[in-house]
Amino acid sequence: MAELADALSTLVSQTSGEASIVFLENSVRDVDIGIHDYEKGSTQPVRFDIYVAHSGTPLSKNSGIADVLNYEYLLNALENVVELPRFGLLEQMADELLDSVMLPEPVIAATVKITKTSVPGVEGSLGCCITRFK
Repeated sequence: MAELADALSTLVSQTSGEASIVFLENSVRDVDIGIHDYEKGSTQPVRFDIYVAHSGTPLSKNSGIADVLNYEYLLNALENVVELPRFGLLEQMADELLDSVMLPEPVIAATVKITKTSVPGVEGSLGCCITRFK
């Protein structure tokens, strides 16, 4: 998780500390993804961690949902990407997910980490982590 902490630190530092981060962590979906023959046509558990830095005005006690970046859009973005035609590479899926979560205007940067949690013959997890700035 050190790479995520570094990426988040960079996101906030580039905004002079005037950014907020919304996130979705440890969201597991069964996904048909991979380039190996044993992966094709079957699903495997894949964990998604999404972090989005956005600018915003200070909130008051009268602020409402219209005054913030509603983090529920992260769930919608994830569901939409998981339902797309099959990806061969995690990096392709991460890029597609980043395209979606970067759409709202206040978003200044995002990090997507995708992890295969049950790779045959591998002790631990494998995956990718991509950060993008506007």
